Amino acid sequence: MDNIYKKLEETLAKNKYTSYVHPPYELERKLVIAIQEMDYEKSLSILKEINSLERAQLSKRPLLSLKYSLIGSCTLFARAVIEVGLDAETSFMLSDYYINKIDEATTFDEVQALEYLMLGDFIKVLRKNKEFTYNSLINRVISYIRKHIEENFTLQDISSYVGVHPNYLSAAFKKEVGKTLSEYINEHKIASIKLYIKHTNLSISEISYTFNFSHVTYFSRFFKKNTGMTPMDYRKLSSNTNSLIEDTVK
Repeated sequence: MDNIYKKLEETLAKNKYTSYVHPPYELERKLVIAIQEMDYEKSLSILKEINSLERAQLSKRPLLSLKYSLIGSCTLFARAVIEVGLDAETSFMLSDYYINKIDEATTFDEVQALEYLMLGDFIKVLRKNKEFTYNSLINRVISYIRKHIEENFTLQDISSYVGVHPNYLSAAFKKEVGKTLSEYINEHKIASIKLYIKHTNLSISEISYTFNFSHVTYFSRFFKKNTGMTPMDYRKLSSNTNSLIEDTVK
């Protein structure tokens, strides 16, 4: 145990000397959320931002160091999609496939390209798993809701986007999905808020602002009405659950 702490101290000193700092953890969490929301453009943008920073040296051989880094990314992507419902076996099979591709790659360009292909495929597989099973009109409505869930939008906004009368849309949605538009929006908003509370270090007021609530009090009331607990209680519960998992792994 003493040896590992000595190694950590030596590495920390070396990193300070070379001015190397690992990419911010917050960026990694934002990437996880974007993947789980199946937002490829946002995920790609965050991954490029992370990759614009210096990578950790994981091997004295540069190509092998890059490969190790991508295996870390692969693990991150795999866990991210499992957390939001993709069955573990499918995720692990995709992970195994890309780890083998990484292992077989022989050039820097080939390895670097694999990370972006890997990101896209994990999102595609997750999207396929959660693929809408409704008619084209309702699918477009759901796509709109998912894309704009952090914003304030109205029934009129949605009906204008899909080109039908609001009354017709409300009735069609209820008939097809089995719940009202407002119920569906609230459920999806709560699911998205939970991701922010669980996977970011943003304060409750910052998350409230992200989802366009006029005051954190209204945000807390909305969350408690739909979950039975306050945002802070949910964060504590999530934190305790993660600690239990980590203890079990140890």
